[in-house]
Amino acid sequence: MGKSVGPLNLEDISISPKYRKSHWQEAHANSDWNRMVEIFKNRIESRFLKPIRLIANDRDIGEFSGFSILALDCLIIETLNQFYSGLDETEGAHYKAFWNFFKNSEFFKDHFSRKKAFTFYSHYRCGILHQAQTKKKSVVRIDQSRMIQSVESDISKGLIVDRSKFHKAVENEIACYMEKLKNGGKENSDLRRNFITKMNIICGINK
Repeated sequence: MGKSVGPLNLEDISISPKYRKSHWQEAHANSDWNRMVEIFKNRIESRFLKPIRLIANDRDIGEFSGFSILALDCLIIETLNQFYSGLDETEGAHYKAFWNFFKNSEFFKDHFSRKKAFTFYSHYRCGILHQAQTKKKSVVRIDQSRMIQSVESDISKGLIVDRSKFHKAVENEIACYMEKLKNGGKENSDLRRNFITKMNIICGINK
């Protein structure tokens, strides 16, 4: 949870490059939602989004970085689900978390059926993270006409995922989430409450 270099302060851990536990506590105590969202943004940007951009834009490895990008995108999806639900870790069947994410996201719902979500979870999330490869006939591509499509008529045989379109949708989802947190309102009250719960878990605050 702390920085990888320098003295480790377990009483005031680093939660992102710019912010520590005490910064979160101060922002939360003052109900400063702009600051709270900025802390979240700095954490997500540094851990996931900036590394993906560096990998994708590298002249030597960018073309063949699809596995790395999708692996990080899957981690983002899982952590976003935990923020949405206020959980320490994904509970129950993990494939359901991916299906819930896809069907509830305005940036993914038009691209995923339940069967596509399950195949993506099995072939990409589990395949890349557990076996360092996609399963069956599933592949990662760029410059496709659609974000996701079947290799054959039977979806379970494999998918073609356009890594650029998929990641763009992930970035849009994060931006949309941050706007909802900032705007608040009755419709976002649960989202805000669960966000605070997750951030407190990250900071080691038992509330």
